[in-house]
Amino acid sequence: MSDFSKIIYYDLRWEALQGRLQPIIGRTEELARISRVTKRRLHNNCFVVGPSGIGKTALVREWARHSQHSGYAGHIIQLDSESFQALNASAGLPLQKYKEALSALPDCALVIDDFGQLIHNKPAILHIMAQLLKPLAEKPGIQLVLTADEREYKWLAEQQPGFINLFETLPLKSQSPAEQLAILNQAAKNFRRKASVEAGEAQLRLILQLCERFASLGQLPQAAINILDEAIALAQVQQPANGTPATASAITDNHVYRIVADKTNIPLNQLKITDKELLKTLERDLGQGVLGQAPAIGQIAAIIKRAKLGLKNPRRPLGSFLVLGPSGVGKTETAKLLANKIFGKKESFIRIDMSEFGQAHTVSRLIGAPAGYVGFDAGGGLTNAVKQQPYSLVLLDEIEKANPKIFDIFLQILDDGRLTSGQGETVDFTQTILMATSNLGVREIIDGFKNGEDIYGEDFLRQRLMPALTAAFRLEFLNRFDAVIIFKPLDADDLLDIAKLEIRKIEDRVAQHNIKFALDQKILSAKIQQLADPRFGARPVKRFVEETCETLISQKLLS
Repeated sequence: MSDFSKIIYYDLRWEALQGRLQPIIGRTEELARISRVTKRRLHNNCFVVGPSGIGKTALVREWARHSQHSGYAGHIIQLDSESFQALNASAGLPLQKYKEALSALPDCALVIDDFGQLIHNKPAILHIMAQLLKPLAEKPGIQLVLTADEREYKWLAEQQPGFINLFETLPLKSQSPAEQLAILNQAAKNFRRKASVEAGEAQLRLILQLCERFASLGQLPQAAINILDEAIALAQVQQPANGTPATASAITDNHVYRIVADKTNIPLNQLKITDKELLKTLERDLGQGVLGQAPAIGQIAAIIKRAKLGLKNPRRPLGSFLVLGPSGVGKTETAKLLANKIFGKKESFIRIDMSEFGQAHTVSRLIGAPAGYVGFDAGGGLTNAVKQQPYSLVLLDEIEKANPKIFDIFLQILDDGRLTSGQGETVDFTQTILMATSNLGVREIIDGFKNGEDIYGEDFLRQRLMPALTAAFRLEFLNRFDAVIIFKPLDADDLLDIAKLEIRKIEDRVAQHNIKFALDQKILSAKIQQLADPRFGARPVKRFVEETCETLISQKLLS
């Protein structure tokens, strides 16, 4: 065993005897399962799989601590994954030395934490590690315990199925809210020994709520522990100068909100608004930004309210809408306002031009290429965006221009609220809003509006619009949307109100110059009448306002 001393390792049983391994909360079933597997004579190796931060390392260390009382007699040796980096470098132990060192091991359990990171997307390293570990995995007196996240494990299973078959796979799921709170309480006690800062249960619950709300913060419980740690640091920094270490301060809601705001780039005031407060003014706020579309906005707001209050199926997106109507009537603007209102930041608006996906093979650009194909590591434009911003609105612009095979992707999202990427990861869409726009049925909507028909009625949708929609989409696809939303053509009164709104926006932008515009209602109204065209919506009016007002401003500033 002389060569084994050159490999970085820890005897976890010895560390447990020294009291260096802290007990964990929960995971009794998983702990019992590792103990059963490692006591077997055949296939007594265990692969612990779960997202980073869910507690894989903590579970393995708890098993080592627990083994003192569970009848496991051997040593539990953890090899540092850094020990194997020399396999990929010019210096360090050569392969033969690794083999000699590992073959000289006595009967024991051998733990390699973060094994997935060591081998993922590195076929050469994986091949060597399989050579090293397979003889150990087949040796009755040796038990291997490895850890990896889901993506790493799936890749490993595809590359080395025979190696994976030597293991019992133990997937880790998120713990219950009560256990998460207990874990955070325990972390707060540990932090309090080093810093004189108290953490009340209300603040701990707030941390957990925000971690659940914003998946970008990371996986519980580690994400919550990180926020607690930083909130305590912030409280210490803001502690009064006359405070003493013996005088305990406390973290507040503001400390927590400040940390989360910094990590998510969401404005602090927006972050503090509760869902109920937000929903009370949702329809009004959208209506102030998009004029003339009260029925459409009312439909959208009603569905979002039901979802946010927990009345909709939680395994589907918060809302899914197929939005029809002429160009320039407020469809995209509504999507942007809704994203900002519900999710609080501009990064939560994801726009995908579906005209770029007219060929069947372009599906890989949305979800990522499968293993073995060019671009596998890059991922997909849709799955990457939602994985980074799970709380977001996805706008599928001109969806009718996409290849019909692309629609199958969105069937899975609309049905199950999830999508499997080309890398094998499951991307959660249950906290997204999906809005698809289409130019189908525009002629029917314009004609119906001119003729005074009820374009929002069920008869109009069934008799006038469905023939155009079913010519491009399968019925099963159309039926998955929560609603088909119709944006009407804008009349002269709507356009006049929009012109006034655009003028106010320009005044706000140049407020530092104290510029106001004097409006002649008759002249403005006459000009709007000339520009009114149901095919183009508000765009000609916005261009007229910008050109006119900005020209006047530039002349005024130069004079």
